[in-house]
Amino acid sequence: MFRLLKFALFLGLFGAGVFYGMTVKLGERTFFQHVQAIWETKESQELRRGTKQKVGGLVDEATDKVVKGVAKNAPGKVLMRGDGTGTDTDAVPAQPPQEKLSSQDRKALRNIIGQGRVKPSE
Repeated sequence: MFRLLKFALFLGLFGAGVFYGMTVKLGERTFFQHVQAIWETKESQELRRGTKQKVGGLVDEATDKVVKGVAKNAPGKVLMRGDGTGTDTDAVPAQPPQEKLSSQDRKALRNIIGQGRVKPSE
């Protein structure tokens, strides 16, 4: 009930902000017209281009790391091809774990993992 009331209040305030941002003049323009004018300046366009270049490189690096991590942990060796499909036929099959855990350690690990799945109450 409280969450619904909080959501309705947020939605109302957001709607009022959008309404006033579109209709109330702040000088010769509305708030959104000011934002649009700033967005179209030369400096903000340079900022957008620089951000795209930097973030694009970071996204490429992160994607490569994720693909390598998946390939390292996969049962077979995964190859990235032009169409994004395929598995190497010379891949090494999955190996059993290298260490032995006692039943007490397994139970403790399951308990820790189970605690991570529980959603904290608000």
